[in-house]
Amino acid sequence: MPLPYAVELGVKGVRRHPRTVLLAVLTLALGLASVMTMLTLLTLLSADPLPGLSQQLHVAWVDSRQAAKNGDDLEPNPLPPSRWKLGDAKAFIAAHPQTAQTALAASYLTVGDEDGKRRQGIYAVMALGPMPTMFGVPLRQGRAWTAQEERAALPVAIIGHRLSLKLFGTEHGVGKQLRLGKHLFRVIGISDDWGPRPAFYSIQSLDTVWSDTAVELFVPVQAALDAGAAPLVEQQCDDGGPGGMRFNEINIAACRWMHLWAQLRTPAQVDAYRAGLFAFASARHAAGIYARPPKATLYTVSAWLDANRVVPDNVRLNFWLTVALLALCVVNVAGLLAARFFKRAGEIGVHRVLGAPRKAILVRCLTEAGLIGLLGGMLALPATLFGLWVVRIQDQSYSALARFQPDLFLPLLLLAVCTGLLVGMIPAWRAVQLQPALQVKSL
Repeated sequence: MPLPYAVELGVKGVRRHPRTVLLAVLTLALGLASVMTMLTLLTLLSADPLPGLSQQLHVAWVDSRQAAKNGDDLEPNPLPPSRWKLGDAKAFIAAHPQTAQTALAASYLTVGDEDGKRRQGIYAVMALGPMPTMFGVPLRQGRAWTAQEERAALPVAIIGHRLSLKLFGTEHGVGKQLRLGKHLFRVIGISDDWGPRPAFYSIQSLDTVWSDTAVELFVPVQAALDAGAAPLVEQQCDDGGPGGMRFNEINIAACRWMHLWAQLRTPAQVDAYRAGLFAFASARHAAGIYARPPKATLYTVSAWLDANRVVPDNVRLNFWLTVALLALCVVNVAGLLAARFFKRAGEIGVHRVLGAPRKAILVRCLTEAGLIGLLGGMLALPATLFGLWVVRIQDQSYSALARFQPDLFLPLLLLAVCTGLLVGMIPAWRAVQLQPALQVKSL
């Protein structure tokens, strides 16, 4: 039997016993769709939030907390410690001028035009150092602030093009003035949309990390504080001060509220920077400024996201549950295919007696199994779209991300065909091992 003829027989075999084929296709489609739904969501949630730059970014921390007191660990913070006081961040950055560093905090601020006639609440980043450059904020026009402007606490700002249009009636607002707190700030740059998801640069809580709101204002931290603005972040304060989330109220000297980021391009730079962190903590502890023993950590972006468990545990759990469901579906489809092949044992025996080699019988069976897998994959596509829609209507902060990626369609079909071939391999091999004489004699 020529192999092309064996393939043709396999194609024709799919048309026989349509109810069995339909059941196998539906079972396989269910398993594939469930896996693809959760795999798509897991892939999107685990994607690089800042491609091309995040590999160089590291978040640093030294333990400047007060000595532990009774009851401190009764309600542990779900997020790892990471915040700095502004004074400590300034001191460490000044001690390592050769490294690009920025200390920042997120906030929600109200800004207006120069006359105060138009006002808008926006998400903002207050930063110490070259934050726009380090984090790749795309500028449509203008520039970022200079080190001299930052040291002089000059009221300058970068705003988003949407905010420029709302306040000034044009997306080209460079040179105009906006009102922030008690001061007027000169617009020196207009940015394109910037809002990495997840918002890894200043994680407040796992409920807000997946916010899809773009940052519309970037401003030097000292100029913002001088204007009376304050960050809206989780504060950790000394001496029993008012910590937690507080709006427009902060004790600059006593509270830790900033994240320190460094741009490190080589392993040698990473090692040197980590050593510098520990040396800084040791010196402060020896001077009696830090009460706790010296401790310092340095995270990559991916390690930082893992430490904060940004990808919800239930998503990972659901993914493995769908893998188990697919395995169960595969076992059931394998049983259906075995029943189909053994039901045609007499026919296979006749072909063997007439000279068909085992290879041709194997090709015939695998062609049938592969086509069933392909049909299951094609049916899995609309089922996957439905599954992603179900995820989107759930009340989760990351639900809006659950959208099918067109570049995953081909892998879905390949997975379906490979699954069909894998499922059909054992039944096909058993069909090949049948003794043709016995099968013909039983006819």
